[in-house]
Amino acid sequence: MSIITKCFCVFKIIQYYKIMTTLEVYIEERLQNQIIKIDSNNTNIEIFLNKGSSFGSNHSTTSLSLQAISYLKKEFGSVYTSLDLGSGSGILSILMKKLGTNKVFSCEIDEYAKKESILNFKSNFTNESHHPTFIQNPLEADYSYDLIAANISGSYLPNNFNKICKIINTDGYLIISGFNINKEHKYSSLAFENGLKTLKTFKDSPWLSIVFQKK
Repeated sequence: MSIITKCFCVFKIIQYYKIMTTLEVYIEERLQNQIIKIDSNNTNIEIFLNKGSSFGSNHSTTSLSLQAISYLKKEFGSVYTSLDLGSGSGILSILMKKLGTNKVFSCEIDEYAKKESILNFKSNFTNESHHPTFIQNPLEADYSYDLIAANISGSYLPNNFNKICKIINTDGYLIISGFNINKEHKYSSLAFENGLKTLKTFKDSPWLSIVFQKK
């Protein structure tokens, strides 16, 4: 191995380490297929997840996000368009579709997780028209949504909060999760600065999910 190659490898390892240390990484391992049962407005909904390692099944932040989506359906009805930002296993997208969302968009940078989510959609919907549309850079696209759900850890949410708010339709909703209760004030302040009001919070200590509406 040449000196240049060695230096390049060391650089890549250091670069990878820096990236990983800026994120709060959670790894899930579904060793077997799972059926997630959700009670939404007195309707029992089942979501089938194939075994895999993509995030989105057992963690408290996933459960809180599912509760938040169900709450919006119960209180305000179905939305027309939604974006699952950091979709992982696809569980939030699947629930959105099962609750009547017309167009579901998903964004996931992990190609392996994307493949798993497509498999999960196929296991829940035989009609391919119900599958999500994957987009790479939703924050840069000229498109807006009635609902955005972002169950994402680390610095992505605070660093991109204003961009996320810009692609929410007026009277649309934002669900955020993936952070500790001690960050509630921080996100509430960011929401206020960007024209959002808090509708409801869901807590499972130390985790939190917040539902906002854009005015």
